Amino acid sequence: MPHKNLQISVSIGDFSPLFRRPDFLFQGLQHTGVDGVELWIGVKSRWSADYYRKLSKQYNLPIISLHQPLWAMTGMYFDEKFFMLAKEIGVKHITCHPLPGISLADERMRAYFTRLSAIQTRIGIPILIENLPQAYRNGLLHHFFPPMGDTSDVQQIHKVAREFGLGVTLDTDHVHLEAPHELAWMTSLLSQVGNIHLSSFEDSKRHLPPYMGVLQTKEFMQYLHRQKYAGTITLEIGWPKSISLREYDFSVIAQSVAFLRDA
Repeated sequence: MPHKNLQISVSIGDFSPLFRRPDFLFQGLQHTGVDGVELWIGVKSRWSADYYRKLSKQYNLPIISLHQPLWAMTGMYFDEKFFMLAKEIGVKHITCHPLPGISLADERMRAYFTRLSAIQTRIGIPILIENLPQAYRNGLLHHFFPPMGDTSDVQQIHKVAREFGLGVTLDTDHVHLEAPHELAWMTSLLSQVGNIHLSSFEDSKRHLPPYMGVLQTKEFMQYLHRQKYAGTITLEIGWPKSISLREYDFSVIAQSVAFLRDA
C-alpha cells in the first residue's frame, strides 16, 4: 500500500555543498517531493533563524526538526542557546547525540540528560536521543570523539531516554542490521520514536539511499505502516558524496522519496 501520507524529511547541513548558499538547497529540494527538512545546525545556520524562516516560507519547505551542532554533539560546547533557535524556527522536534567517549551510566552523561530534560520542559519541544554508530565513518572524528558501546545499543538508548522523559531518534544506518523490523524489541521501542534517520548501508558504505544497499527498506516501511508509525522519516543520505564543494544530487532525494512512498 503506498505511503502517501508519510511525512518525509531530508537532513541538510553545512558540508554538502560546502560552498553554496542555503537557498540553493531549498530551491532544489522543493521539487523532490520531500515534506520538509531537518537542519543539522552549523556555522551557516546557527545565528540565522530569520533567514531560514524566510527560506522555509519562500520554498514551502517546513523545517521539521533540528539536529544539534557538531560542536555540541562532540561535547566541546553544550550551546544551550541552540535550543532557543529551535523555538524561534518552530520545529517539531530536536535530535541530540549522547556524549562521546563515555558510557550511558556515567554521571556526566546522566547530568547531560538531566539538563536536556529540563530544557525540553522549558521550551516545550520534544528532544530525541539518537543511537550512535559503533564507529564514525570519519576517521578523524572517530579518533577524537569515539562512541562507547552502549551508546550504539538501541535498547539502552530507549531505556535511558525514557528514564529522563526524552524521546528517541532511530538511525537505521547506525543500527546496521538488514532487518531491524524483525527484532523482538522494536515494537515496544517504536512508541518512543519521534524521528527515524533512514538510510541503507553496505559493509564499506554508509548512509546510502534507501533503494541501495542491504537494508530491507520495503519490509521495514511495511512494518512501520502496520504499526501505524506517526513520526517523521528523515532521509540522511551521504551519496554520492557526504561532503561536496558545490554539487548536490537532488535526483537521489527525489528517487528516495518515490521509493519510500511506494514501498
